[in-house]
Amino acid sequence: MARLTIAELTTPLTRAEVQASIYDVLAAVGVNTSAWKPGSVVRTMIVGVSAVFAAYSSLMASIARSGFLETSDAEWLTLVAWYVYGVERRDAEFAAGDVVFTSTGGAIYNLDPGDAIVRNAATGHTYRNTEAFTLDPAHPIATVGVVATEAGTASNADAHAISQLVTGLLGVTVDNPVALFGADVEGDPSLRQRCTERLGALSPMGPWDAYSVALRNAVRQDGTNIGIARISLVVDGYGHVDCYCATATGAVTGDMTDPATDLGAAQLAVLQNAAPQAVTARVFGATELPFAVTYSVWMYNTSGQTVAQITARIHDAIVAFIRAQPVGGNVIDPAQPGHIFVDALRSAIASTYREIFHVEITTPATDQPLTKQQVATVGAITATQIVQVPPPEAFYS
Repeated sequence: MARLTIAELTTPLTRAEVQASIYDVLAAVGVNTSAWKPGSVVRTMIVGVSAVFAAYSSLMASIARSGFLETSDAEWLTLVAWYVYGVERRDAEFAAGDVVFTSTGGAIYNLDPGDAIVRNAATGHTYRNTEAFTLDPAHPIATVGVVATEAGTASNADAHAISQLVTGLLGVTVDNPVALFGADVEGDPSLRQRCTERLGALSPMGPWDAYSVALRNAVRQDGTNIGIARISLVVDGYGHVDCYCATATGAVTGDMTDPATDLGAAQLAVLQNAAPQAVTARVFGATELPFAVTYSVWMYNTSGQTVAQITARIHDAIVAFIRAQPVGGNVIDPAQPGHIFVDALRSAIASTYREIFHVEITTPATDQPLTKQQVATVGAITATQIVQVPPPEAFYS
């Protein structure tokens, strides 16, 4: 008996394929289908039935894909992760941090939470204060917590980018000394990885995956996920397991002995959910290594994009590439340090536009090595030149 492959089981039929099958069946039982004129009632009914069955086929294929962790996606994967593996997809998080209000006049302002709206001058995204504050001649400067009005990484703000006031406060300026970061809804690859690791954590023998599961699912005291996405585990041979961890944007910070901090909460999660007896588990924030990139691109001038738009899209691709690099880099030989490979970076840049045919990277000049404790963070990203040339005639052939 022939067996269906996963691809066959999860590929829906198109309307044309259903329609062809109906005509084949009718022909097999002796119906002269060629006698029907185009636009006839029977042909129109077959088209309608084919459209309905194609929709059912698409639904059945989606249900079939949802039965497998590797083939389910989007909301189907969310259901599989929760009901099969007990893993919940992480929601988007709002960018949050501190801004500094400075009053240069003599006005007195008493503002409650949510009263002050400020804006990122570069992106236009806005933020509201999360705590009350006062500005007056005796207290002309106030450091105030703010949160983005829109969840996700779109509301990220570089340091000093929040410089505009939406709320009218005469004589007041605003600035954010440090960057603000949010998080998008967890992607399918990350969710699948956490589901896979979840199985390893069920063993009472303390498998390697148990530490990763505990760290990726570690939460703060208020129940929010820390967002640990990159992990390196190091064994010293003396009963210690050192866990170096980072979020997508950088190292996890805090005090390992204080559960009120992110690092302490991660340490507590490992001790409660992963470390077996006779093993001392220690959680450290990875050492940040700023990863600077300088590049040039040659491409055909058929993208319909301006140089500024091209540069912005490539910049976003490089940022995503850096944030996906694991703690300790990518390891080919366990006896050698891991690296961030230039050819992988070049591919990430080239994949942004099909028109790109050549990429030169001057920084880094060679593959970047990382120790087991280091994690790459976004450094300076510089486009030396974006060269657009007419395409050859065969480009669209």
